[in-house]
Amino acid sequence: MAGQVPAQEGQLSLRVVSSENRPLPYAQVFLAPGERSYMTDSLGLLRVRLPAGRYRLKVSHVSAYPIETEIVIQMGATLPFTIALPLREIAVDSVRVQAQRPMPTDLPSAPFLQPIPLRTEFLRFMPSPKPDIESRLSLMGAMTSSELSSQYRVRGGNFDENLVYAGEIEIYRPFSARSGQQEGLGFTNPLLLEEVYFSTGGFEARYGDRLSSVLQVSYKRRDRREMLVEVGLMTQSLATSGKWKSLYYTVGLRRFAIGYLLQTLPVQGEYRPIFYDGQAYLCWSRKDTSGRETFRIEGLSVGLLNRYRFFPRTGEATFGLINAALRVRLFFQGAEELQYRTAQHAISFTWRPSPYLRLSHHLSYFGSLEDEIVDVEGAYLLGEVQTGIGSQLYNEIVVLRGAGSQIRRIRNYLDIHALYGEHRGEWFWDKSLRHRLLWGVRLQAESIADRVYEWSALDSADYIRMDEFYAWNQGLRNRRLLGFLQQGWRWGVWRLESGIRFHYSQVNQQLILSPRIQLLFQPKASLQYRLGIGHYAQPPLYRELRAIDYQLIPSVRAQQSLQLVGGMDYTFTVWERPFKYFIEVYYKHLWDLVPYEIENVRLRYYGTNRAKGYAYGVDMRLNGEFLRGVDSWVWIGLLSTREKVAEVGWMRRPSDQRVAFALYLQDELPTNPLYKVTLQLVWMSGAPFGVPRRLSARTIFQMPAYGRADLGLSRFFPIDKPYLRSLWVGIDVFNLFQRYNVVSYQWVSDVFGIQWAVPNYLSARLVNLRIIGEF
Repeated sequence: MAGQVPAQEGQLSLRVVSSENRPLPYAQVFLAPGERSYMTDSLGLLRVRLPAGRYRLKVSHVSAYPIETEIVIQMGATLPFTIALPLREIAVDSVRVQAQRPMPTDLPSAPFLQPIPLRTEFLRFMPSPKPDIESRLSLMGAMTSSELSSQYRVRGGNFDENLVYAGEIEIYRPFSARSGQQEGLGFTNPLLLEEVYFSTGGFEARYGDRLSSVLQVSYKRRDRREMLVEVGLMTQSLATSGKWKSLYYTVGLRRFAIGYLLQTLPVQGEYRPIFYDGQAYLCWSRKDTSGRETFRIEGLSVGLLNRYRFFPRTGEATFGLINAALRVRLFFQGAEELQYRTAQHAISFTWRPSPYLRLSHHLSYFGSLEDEIVDVEGAYLLGEVQTGIGSQLYNEIVVLRGAGSQIRRIRNYLDIHALYGEHRGEWFWDKSLRHRLLWGVRLQAESIADRVYEWSALDSADYIRMDEFYAWNQGLRNRRLLGFLQQGWRWGVWRLESGIRFHYSQVNQQLILSPRIQLLFQPKASLQYRLGIGHYAQPPLYRELRAIDYQLIPSVRAQQSLQLVGGMDYTFTVWERPFKYFIEVYYKHLWDLVPYEIENVRLRYYGTNRAKGYAYGVDMRLNGEFLRGVDSWVWIGLLSTREKVAEVGWMRRPSDQRVAFALYLQDELPTNPLYKVTLQLVWMSGAPFGVPRRLSARTIFQMPAYGRADLGLSRFFPIDKPYLRSLWVGIDVFNLFQRYNVVSYQWVSDVFGIQWAVPNYLSARLVNLRIIGEF
């Protein structure tokens, strides 16, 4: 029969693509033994019959790094095999030509804004309970204490100190979440992104007014249509990008339903969370007769609908020592509901009158309507647990230590609207493109309405008392004027970025000037040294203006810091594979701090600039191809941060997690690289905690260490049909070792009036199934 494979032979159906899944035509293919040599066609395809057996396959291309692997040809069978080659940079005189994003082992062109250590197209395959990048940053230099949350801390900062940019558009997110399960989706959608950069400090003047970090992403622009569909037990996503006439489009929809995950939490009940997210990016440009882009219009639209409903019923937590354990049993009646309706829309106009000048204008609107409704009655029993293994009552409550109840009622409504217009420019004022001037100015208006009605009452230790009562109907209107001027210089192996930011806020009438300098020295292509020093300030947006009792304090000033960062990047080759070693040491002098405390993932500030402090530490990361063509890394961070409140003295800050370790490791079957395994390990020392709403006692204790291991098993199916290019099937095992991590504490009293901190645990082990199809 025509086309039949002889019994003693098999067939190799090879597809050679770039790391962005674009065909690589005319790639060289070598097979050993036999020293066979072939070339792919114009679509990067090769079909060849081979005697059955094991072969060493090497594929190379003039624009890519070669990859070598093993394959097995079986008798009478066809082996479909897709291999992705990472594209290399080609140096032409002093101009660098690069069609793809840099390899994660390449040295960055920006001193303190570096590519993440993973190629963007592989982000979607990482095992994670949440389909965003923010929740994965704990593997890349950030710190967290909850896998359910997309919020992260960087180098002693808190959740509010991080900037997020889409291109040059600053992104805002909702404010009201109390716990990770209420947050829903983070902003970033890995299926839509082209490049991701992350700075953990020392960033340039052109990036905005926050103390800790910058996450900047850019969207795909594809000449050919690309569609991705992800279906899982918790996540369903649709993403498409392409070009229609002269219009590039990238559109994505996500649905996140985590009731399956929340059933593993210690508090049992009926969970009804549902989160939706939609993003659309459009780009139209016009070029002159030489092909140079002269005009571009970009539009970005993001919509988020979160609805979290929970009907708690029972809960149980055991804590203490092996020979002195306590257990609390919880009983609930009522319901919690949290709803966000959030949107951000932006439009940008960019004009390039010459190859050396770029002028941009941005208009952005952000709006968020956040409702929080809670009616819950709870009761608890606290008792001593029998720990003697030989006892008939082993692991049972044998002595009742206390009982009590709580009533909680919340009716909070927060409406936020922000509108800004911004002009930015870029001018290369010498013909060799060595020196660059950047500038920008923004006018921003904000309107916030905050209606708070919240109270809770406790019946404990034979008396009833009102624990909390807040009732406010307050609002804020503010105007801001901010901008920057930044000059970049290049002299041979040296690069200098010097700039200054300014920020004026009408609500507190404070003008801030923030000079910053970044210096880079690159004595050879594989080695960089960096030094950054500058002033960083964080003017209050809204949450910092609320005191611990939710009262609005408009006179709160900006929190400020002087930061010194020094670092080194060194790239090297081991086993003919690229690696990069990254190290940074830093020191932050902090003043005008607003003390705060953390309740799960919610920050509650004390409403005055009454503290000063410091943070110092070191971050180290080794990343590269432990397995050829596959990214892996290990990261270690050491940190110490403290603050001094005048009437209290020095104390640990709530973000003082001293040691952090993360490992991301990928492997594959040597005989069939289409089967892969991914292991993620995160370990972080415990964060401080204390008695709620008591400034002097808020960090006197320490939580247990946070540790977690996630395992991903996957199989890639290269199909190469007109209607389906490939299929990826993955099984994720979250919390592989069933570790019960603590995210916060609830305080209860016994019959002797002693207060006990009862831990609130995070999710247990869970298995998730995902399927991603590329069309």
